[in-house]
Amino acid sequence: MPPLVPDILRLLQAHPLVQSLRVVEHDETPFGKLVLKVRCWLVGGYRFQLWLHYEPAFQNYAYQLFTDRPLLRWDNAPHHPYVSTEPHHFHDAQCAVSESPLTGDPLTDLLVVLQEIEAFM
Repeated sequence: MPPLVPDILRLLQAHPLVQSLRVVEHDETPFGKLVLKVRCWLVGGYRFQLWLHYEPAFQNYAYQLFTDRPLLRWDNAPHHPYVSTEPHHFHDAQCAVSESPLTGDPLTDLLVVLQEIEAFM
């Protein structure tokens, strides 16, 4: 596996929205398993969490912008089969579910998520 975690952390640390971050969980195995949870404190009192669970046979992710409640969420849990981009989907601030531009590539997806967060803020 390429150096995914250092690249994710570098991307977050360099982003102008991110004031600080903390790695909450990080576990990698030589067999290709990765579990990563990172929490970020953003400008304006917002918080952001990234969660990845990768194994050779599957990849799960969840990104969430929140304050004291969830605001924007992207994930690929397969529980919205009616969404055309299923399993990838987006939950807006009113909890409505819609299509997501994410693909499961963490570095590309993280840039998209941060752009959408900037537009929301």
